[in-house]
Amino acid sequence: REAADMDKNIQYILEVARCGGITRAAEKLYITPSALSKFVQAREEEMNIRLFRRLGKKFVLTDAGQYYVRKCEEIERIQNEVDQQMKHLANLNNNIICLGVQPSFSDVTLRKVIPEFQKHYPKMKVILQEYPKDQLISMIKNQKIDVALVTTDKKETDLEYRKVKLCQIVMAVRKDHSLLEKTEKKTEFSYPWINLKQCAVEENVMLLPGSLFRKMADEVYAKAEAEPNIVYQISGTRTGLACVAYNHGVMITLDHMIFNNVFAEQILPLSIGEKPMYTDLDLVYMKDTVLTKEIETLKNIMTEAIQ
Repeated sequence: REAADMDKNIQYILEVARCGGITRAAEKLYITPSALSKFVQAREEEMNIRLFRRLGKKFVLTDAGQYYVRKCEEIERIQNEVDQQMKHLANLNNNIICLGVQPSFSDVTLRKVIPEFQKHYPKMKVILQEYPKDQLISMIKNQKIDVALVTTDKKETDLEYRKVKLCQIVMAVRKDHSLLEKTEKKTEFSYPWINLKQCAVEENVMLLPGSLFRKMADEVYAKAEAEPNIVYQISGTRTGLACVAYNHGVMITLDHMIFNNVFAEQILPLSIGEKPMYTDLDLVYMKDTVLTKEIETLKNIMTEAIQ
């Protein structure tokens, strides 16, 4: 009961502070405003100090209130970490690991990675979750998944990153596309090089505005001072590569997304830009994870399995 009361003291005061008043906080806490107001007043009387100054309907933290809320936030963070780690330990005890992947790497993960991983851990069940990169990173931070395979352009200090592959930003084209006749060999590039201005006039496949790879493609074309002829706008790389394979479109993507796609036999990567552009494909997880050995095994398997 004492723990429940402590949780309520933290939750109720924090919500009033975050909302700056009783009415909105009460709505979010699913209690009546009068009950919440009485709770705050009783808490202040119990500690014999004011936490809030009442300015009409606004509740503004006093100096004591700011200190109290700051400490409550620390307690809340620690409690959340403990709860989530207990969940992870329970999963480990029950032989479960939650793995997130970007859609482009789901097929190779299902066909090659998970079966090989289960040879090492035959009693462990892998729960696969497929989401875009930003959502997977958020899920790691909220500890809804244990580890994720994602492309990363920048790294956050509170997460651990293990490189699986170094991916090059390329132009995907069909193996019989006319652009192949216009390519050049350049020693610093891994693939035949094509001028982006020649790609711009082709039927370009783009992800939806706002997505990570759409921003990347827009930046690449902007640096080349070229305006792409956007014919297809789709929600995922797999569908985009289908447009390349079936409709002779061209698409800025990553070389390893081509190699691990079901259309890999029909599509070639072409190098683009003034110099090679790269991004990492990483396994990402919380630094204090209890699944270090299992994640290391996953990393080694993925390094071999992903082409």
